[in-house]
Amino acid sequence: MQLKRILGFLLTTLLVVSVLSGSTARAEDASQNQSSTTQSAQAQSAMIVLIFDTHCKTACELVRPIMHELKGEYKNCFTFVELDSSQEKLAESQAKAKEIGVHPFLASYAQFVPVVGVFNAKKKCIRVIDGAKSKDVYSAALQKALQCK
Repeated sequence: MQLKRILGFLLTTLLVVSVLSGSTARAEDASQNQSSTTQSAQAQSAMIVLIFDTHCKTACELVRPIMHELKGEYKNCFTFVELDSSQEKLAESQAKAKEIGVHPFLASYAQFVPVVGVFNAKKKCIRVIDGAKSKDVYSAALQKALQCK
């Protein structure tokens, strides 16, 4: 299983390199602090969780802008959360993940960045998408999650 993930990561990295060679778009660094009111709302809604590492300069920089676009498109349907699994931010992300009820997801996937988890309102992970994928892949997962409600 571990070997399968490593091979998947390597294939994703190759895909990212080929995409980056044809594109110069870069993600904005958008770190947001969320109030306890927002976090309470997160506990009641379906959620998209992106785990990334600030030191990940290829795949993560492709996924983050896609997630920011989808956040705008699906803002009334999902709560979007970003968790940084880099060593210097991991403790803070673990506390946040525990508070919003997704700490098992972070514990399982923190080393396989980027990874996106789609959660229902009961905090059950209904889809995991690892590595950099196209916006269409993420959109399809969100549409399917909305159909499952």
